[in-house]
Amino acid sequence: MRLNVIEKKPNLGTPPTQQNGAVLVFCLVFLLVLTMMGVASMESSVLEERMAGNLQDYNAAFQAAEASLQVGENWLMDQFTWPATSSDGSTTVWSRDAMDPDTGDSLHWWQDSARDVSSWWGNNAIEVSDVEGVATAPHYVLEEMSTITSGQSIGIGSGLQSRVRVFHRITARGSGVGDTAVVQLQSTFVKTYE
Repeated sequence: MRLNVIEKKPNLGTPPTQQNGAVLVFCLVFLLVLTMMGVASMESSVLEERMAGNLQDYNAAFQAAEASLQVGENWLMDQFTWPATSSDGSTTVWSRDAMDPDTGDSLHWWQDSARDVSSWWGNNAIEVSDVEGVATAPHYVLEEMSTITSGQSIGIGSGLQSRVRVFHRITARGSGVGDTAVVQLQSTFVKTYE
């Protein structure tokens, strides 16, 4: 009996000329998509960090302006006699519209761009120096708006003299950690003087 021995050659796969590399192309596309998602999330994080910083800067400016406004109101509250007004601010209280040289332009003095700089406020307003954490100390301006001597109906017929009620406008300006965030606040303060 005769045995035929058949030799098997090992299967080495398909020849290299027949490979098309679909897996490599898929991996490269997938890596590109992941890279784009990573870059987009980093840009979003940077934007959110800037927004949070700007909000913090604005809050610091608002708090500084609020503190300045409170100091101005407290100063008026402490006055027992009617404070004198001046057109140059030398008496602490400005007369109405004394800071607005152009009353025909329909802008109030605090809206004028020439007065929206810290140097103007430093030269013409009262500084509040005990506010920390801001680039520029906050300031406030006191103006006498109007006076009322009549209309107090509770005293009619009682023999009481009418007392003068004075309306003051307080304008405060505060800046944040940097000078880019600026907040202006106003309040109207009414005080009765003897």
